[in-house]
Amino acid sequence: MKIYPAKLLLFGEHTVNTGSQALAVPLPLFHGHWAYAKKLGQAELALRQMQLPQFAAYLERLQRQGELLAEIDVAAFRQALGEGLVFESNIPTGYGVGSSGALAAAVLGDFGIGISDFGDSEGLAFLKKALAQMEAFFHGTSSGTDPLICFLQKPILLGGAAGVQIVEIPTNSQFPIPNSQMFLLDTGIERKATPFIEYFLEKMRGEGFRERCKNGLLPAVEAAIAAFLAGDGAGLFDEMHRIGEFQFRFLRKMIPEKFHSAWQAGLNGGLLKLKICGAGGGGFLLGMTTDLEELKPLLPGFKILPVFSI
Repeated sequence: MKIYPAKLLLFGEHTVNTGSQALAVPLPLFHGHWAYAKKLGQAELALRQMQLPQFAAYLERLQRQGELLAEIDVAAFRQALGEGLVFESNIPTGYGVGSSGALAAAVLGDFGIGISDFGDSEGLAFLKKALAQMEAFFHGTSSGTDPLICFLQKPILLGGAAGVQIVEIPTNSQFPIPNSQMFLLDTGIERKATPFIEYFLEKMRGEGFRERCKNGLLPAVEAAIAAFLAGDGAGLFDEMHRIGEFQFRFLRKMIPEKFHSAWQAGLNGGLLKLKICGAGGGGFLLGMTTDLEELKPLLPGFKILPVFSI
């Protein structure tokens, strides 16, 4: 049984749409897989399958019109749904970690025909476009990034001259700060990405903010990606501070109010740095700390999910 992980956009939220690079990685902490629920009644099965029959109809219509980019055995997918196929997933919705992306990836991964090596930039670009077309059923539009990460299950560098490029994540031993961790902080708030994307783009229309972003946030994002990929833990901690400081000063609307004091404490000290993760407004925050055990008492009642030992 193949497992499809969630995805985590580490760096480049919003700024990737204005010219910066972005780094996205698989997040196996959350995942989904196909299963058969054969003992359920029709009503209960319909609840478990949710939009899957409609998704199959969407793919079938594109295929019939000669517009489906990926080669998929839609008939086999429909038959499996009739036999009780469901997508079992613990990926939270409204958190920006790829719940619909994992589903689109799973359909292509298990019902795709002639899936081959997409290692070169041209192949990756086509795969991203094909998966974007599939995921568009759930959101109206899709960049294809989420399902691409879920499908390849490899870190991807996006934007800039590279376009779409598979990269390697350094091992823990390459990061020199003892006891440090990157972690997700669960806000407990589901949100839709579109209002926050529109908010950021609206602010970018203002010359003052656009210049601050160009001279402050974008260089910090690029430097954070470079530090992460180089295994430079100290440099990464510094860039997390720069990104978090910019976001707290100019994009505070994207940070849930109950986390403002912890965010400010992180900027004032050397234990914790926080940044927006994904669109903002809820979902997860991404954090980095030099000592996770020392940090926990400072965030009582908040769910901390370690993702990388740095």
